[in-house]
Amino acid sequence: MSVIAFGGLASLAAGAVHASAAGIHAEHRQLAQIFIVTAALQMGVGLWALIRPTRAAAWGVVAVNAAAVVGWAATRMIGISWIDGLETAEAPQFADTACALLGLVAIVAANAGALLPADRLRRTGLVVPAVLIGAFSVWTMMAAGTHVHSHDEADHGTEAAGAAHSHGDEVAVDAAGVADASGVTDEAIPHAHDDTDAHTDAMAGGATAGSHDHSATAAPAAMAWPRPWDPTQPIDVSGVEGVSAEQELRAVTLIEDTLRELPKYADPADAIAAGYTSIGDAGTGSEHYIKADLIGDDVLLDPTAPESLVYAVNGDQRTLAGAMYIASARPADDPTLTDWAGPLMTWHKHDNLCWSTGADGKAKVVGVIDANGNCANGVRSGGESPMVHVWIEPHPCGVFAALEGIGAGTAAVSEDQRVDMCSAGHDHGDTSTTGGATAAVPKPYDPTMPIDLSGTPGVTPQQQAAAENLIAVTLVRLPQWSDYKVAEAFGFRSIGDGGTGHEHFIQWDWINDDVILDPDQPESLVFEPQPDGSKKLVSAMYMLSTDVALEDAPDIGGPLMQWHIHDNLCYTNDPEQPRVAGLTNPDGSCPNGLVKHKPAPMIHVWITPHKCGPFASLEGAGAGQIVAGQERLCDHQHGGGS
Repeated sequence: MSVIAFGGLASLAAGAVHASAAGIHAEHRQLAQIFIVTAALQMGVGLWALIRPTRAAAWGVVAVNAAAVVGWAATRMIGISWIDGLETAEAPQFADTACALLGLVAIVAANAGALLPADRLRRTGLVVPAVLIGAFSVWTMMAAGTHVHSHDEADHGTEAAGAAHSHGDEVAVDAAGVADASGVTDEAIPHAHDDTDAHTDAMAGGATAGSHDHSATAAPAAMAWPRPWDPTQPIDVSGVEGVSAEQELRAVTLIEDTLRELPKYADPADAIAAGYTSIGDAGTGSEHYIKADLIGDDVLLDPTAPESLVYAVNGDQRTLAGAMYIASARPADDPTLTDWAGPLMTWHKHDNLCWSTGADGKAKVVGVIDANGNCANGVRSGGESPMVHVWIEPHPCGVFAALEGIGAGTAAVSEDQRVDMCSAGHDHGDTSTTGGATAAVPKPYDPTMPIDLSGTPGVTPQQQAAAENLIAVTLVRLPQWSDYKVAEAFGFRSIGDGGTGHEHFIQWDWINDDVILDPDQPESLVFEPQPDGSKKLVSAMYMLSTDVALEDAPDIGGPLMQWHIHDNLCYTNDPEQPRVAGLTNPDGSCPNGLVKHKPAPMIHVWITPHKCGPFASLEGAGAGQIVAGQERLCDHQHGGGS
């Protein structure tokens, strides 16, 4: 056997060890993939050198194994921050050290062989060492199956408590649950998990009842669901109560396949070429493209042919955010849907939308139904098919989350039972801190009942009186504008947002005058389009001058009132009647032909019932922007309203 062939054999052995170790690192998908690629390269060049021991093959063995050995050294000395599972340095252990040693043997042998005279390339007495290499590699592969490694706080993408944890009997753990500094454990030994175990305290506040084992009598604690979703981290849908192994596997496979298949539609032009059509809802901040002929088929949750694509809208820019899989017509609690992923998914319907035909002859959403279930424009349709999202972009409410507000649709279960919303994590308590001040939790508001804003922490008697007086005078005086035609006669102009369910009429000349919070001279009126084409006055939207910064809005009602602005809207360039026509680009500019107006702080005062209180803002894209650092009031109501 030649020296080069011997180097190839050593490379083959190192590759085999890497391949056998890939499975033990399956919890870190990126790392497992690197192991597989490394194994393939080492075995490929090794086989090349073994079959054709040329200098070219020798240099291939040297290059591949040198990269592998350098990578191993980095993981043992400094860690590799951009590879999941290798963020921090690990202590050298037998299997990985032996694999690196085989790589070094391959480098030395191949390099030496390449430098030998031509007449000595072919035969060298290395048969016995070759046999020893083979035996050593088998032993190492067996050891790699019980590879020893440590977990740092970056392990398990859902380890919310952030504490490092270790496994194994040989790691000392003190009373506070702090592992020995070495952090090195042997996963081959039967072991227990201490009370810092990520598998029980992730997404559950980090608290457990104490140490436990995995014997037949021990039941693992269920972890909270939904969990924040980050596609750059390992997929984790484990530990959810009531989810079978089969349901968990189906969910993981669906997520993986969606992440792989969906990006082919990253450019909306490619989606259009494939038969998808926008439903015209870009004004909400999310635009849905639907391929209608896929909805009625018998195929369920197919990432190669999703019924709908969801794009995040920023001006004229569209970013593919996820798929919306739509089933054929059936109840949202049909067992074929609810049993598919069990408690991991909530299927919802959109049976509150009004549709019409656009200029392209395709169906477009033109509004939502009123309280009586009627459409002011278009017809009510499309509510027979349940649907569920799978996001390929990060989402705080989970990989299967619905949109919020109107976009949340309706489900067969109550809102507090839905697992496609953040409601489980929206516990605001009695008060919350917003930008250094105490903010009140808004209470449902009914203008037919006595006005009572008492009992709110952090509100002075003067602030309570001012807020109650503003509501009272608005209830009495604002109805003079109930006829939108009268409002138009006084210079109010619609901004063309009636399709959202709320249409704003603005008197642009009144924004920068010296009058504020006056129902006789309100800067904006909010109407709800009605089925008969009329418009119902529901709120005033009082606006301050555009030279007043949001942070400087008057503290009239204290924590009872939360001012907001709209600094991401683009209008048509019409001096008489500007209309909202899109959202700003990432740099804050508007698409060509549209203009951005200087924002003015504003606040609603409702004269109709509202779940989120008399001063509530709209939700979704209509919510606007609040002071940085504040927590938006009532954002967990998901559409709250009138």
